[in-house]
Parts: sequence; structure tokens; C-alpha cells
Amino acid sequence: MNQLIVMLEKQILKRVTLKTTSITLGRNNKSDITLPDRTISAHHARITVIRDDCFLEDLQSTNNTYVNQHIVERHLLEDGDIIGLGKYHIVFRSEQGLSAQLKRLTLHPKLMDSGYEAWLQIRDGHKAGYIIPLKEARIVLGNQTLGQILVERTPSGDYIKRENGTMNNHRTQNLSPGDLFKVEDTTFQFCLKESNTHDKQRSPHE
Repeated sequence: MNQLIVMLEKQILKRVTLKTTSITLGRNNKSDITLPDRTISAHHARITVIRDDCFLEDLQSTNNTYVNQHIVERHLLEDGDIIGLGKYHIVFRSEQGLSAQLKRLTLHPKLMDSGYEAWLQIRDGHKAGYIIPLKEARIVLGNQTLGQILVERTPSGDYIKRENGTMNNHRTQNLSPGDLFKVEDTTFQFCLKESNTHDKQRSPHE
């Protein structure tokens, strides 16, 4: 079951299991999770549970809602995401496995859009041949219990693979077209649009 770990100055204050479809966070003592901090709005953010997914929404707060140090208005939470509200850090933990993620993320290759610049192709298993378009800046596969991979697009337009998804983990790899990696029992191949590949190989003096 999904869980929130509320932390202050690296100390765990409490663990909250998401048993209802809506959880509110804010300074107001009527919030489901009360966070007494002047920089946190009375009604700061809400988490809505829809089937297996949990969506974090900023409620027009004064000082914004952060996930992994980035300001968000609405965000699909993934295992290991760190929500930042004022001086509090709230870690989202989920047992959702790769199969549920593939159900949500994959497309049949016939639905491939010519506008996709990069994608992952599944090489084996019952989803072999399907693709995951890398439309977002960050894709999470797996969870931290069984092994997690993050595929991220850098500001310069390159793609990197990060293991485990923790802020302190430095095991990263720059992805090149054709690179293979595994998450649980599934093999993925990184693919880049051919014109982009040529652009990256072209000399800056051409």
C-alpha cells in the first residue's frame, strides 16, 4: 500500500498509509497531515488516489510545492519521490511494480508518433516490441524494493539512466542509441530519432 514518510531535518516524524482517496497537507490543523510551518499555506497541497496512481496537486500555495526539488502544480507520484513543503520533506513510497507501470506507459509500435524524439523499446516478455515514448523529463521504472531505474532528459537534451532514484545515488550513465538495460526481468533498449543522432554526431564547425 502507498505510504508517506514525513521528515524534518532528516528525522522521521511519522508514517501515513494512504487508505483514503484524498489526503490534504497544510498548516491548518484540520488538514489530514498538519505541518506547522509559517512558510506552508493553511491548505497547501492535496494527494488524490485514483486506482493505483497517486496525484499530488498544489492548492495555489504561497510558496509552491516541490517534488525532487522542482516546482510542480500537478504531479504523478512515483516510488521514492521527495515532496518538499516548507522545511518538511515527505517521501512517497509505493509497492507498485513494473507491470502496472508498463500498462500505463507503453504504446503499440503502430501508434508511434513521428514527433517522438526518443523512446524505450521493450525487447522481451509479453510487452516485447512495445514502446515507451520519453515525452516527460523523467520516467521511473520499477520501485526501490526490487530495483528502480530513472531515465532523465538533461537541460542540454541528452538522456541519462540513474539507478535507484535516490538523490544521493551517483550511479548514472549517459545513454546512447542502442543501449540496453534491465528492470526486474524486462530488457529495454534506448532509441533516438535518427535525425537527432546525426545532429549529435555532427561537428560543431559543420
